[in-house]
Amino acid sequence: MDFVDRPTGRHLLDSIYEKFAKPQLHDTFKPSNPSIYVRHELGQVVDGNYIIEKVFEDSGTGFYAESRLPLSGKNPPVLVIRGYGSWYPFDRVLEDTPDVFMAKLERQLKAAETAGAVDWIKQQFHSGNPPDVIGESLGGKVAQQIAAKYPNYLRSTVSFNSVGVSEKLAQTSTANNVFHYFTLGERYAFWANEGDYIPGTIFVISQKGENCCYKLEEAIVRTAHFERKFRKKRVLMVIFAQWLLLNRHNAIVLNKKKPIVVQIDRAQLQTFRKSRFV
Repeated sequence: MDFVDRPTGRHLLDSIYEKFAKPQLHDTFKPSNPSIYVRHELGQVVDGNYIIEKVFEDSGTGFYAESRLPLSGKNPPVLVIRGYGSWYPFDRVLEDTPDVFMAKLERQLKAAETAGAVDWIKQQFHSGNPPDVIGESLGGKVAQQIAAKYPNYLRSTVSFNSVGVSEKLAQTSTANNVFHYFTLGERYAFWANEGDYIPGTIFVISQKGENCCYKLEEAIVRTAHFERKFRKKRVLMVIFAQWLLLNRHNAIVLNKKKPIVVQIDRAQLQTFRKSRFV
């Protein structure tokens, strides 16, 4: 467990992995952008210290992942799995949708197996370098499914605002060293499906906690109840609320100055999930 910060329980690479797993729109057209939402070429260097070793893709399901190896230091190899839809270009939404909204589906897990991603994990393990597997949203779901099915081959699993997996999988998983990060006020991950999360260490993260700006955003989101009768004058409010939630879902938090990271237990996660629907 040399990759865990003992005082906080955080994964020591979580700030790097957050940049890998989430989209960063301000750098979309920069080839060195480390986000998995940008397609990279084999041999390309991202984030200054990782090289793209292999690309795994399945056109039928939309599965897309990259294996990345550190050029220096002691960091492990990492498999980064793309979340819902590609931002560059924006495609694969239709292919991704079934796995997003149906927790029990394993189409992308099977694609990870047939496209060679799981074989790569096993190869790294047998060479003495068990990898980390990470992903945001849909990518986090697939990472959990891989961890639950192949627990002995991984060093750790890290998810960010992940959608859920089937309750059966969550209850029977024996995966170790699993870390879940949820942004304060997250909604999209819990709206997508009614799935659960494989056991692990759970964190709620934010830049400044429940400050005045956050409370104002929450008031806007709660005002824009989407189940109410449609009214033209509410359209802008709904659009703005959705923008706030999307920005919250994809926000880079751990790389900010002094982020607030709070560890919670599974019971608190269930309360957290249910409160997001209010």
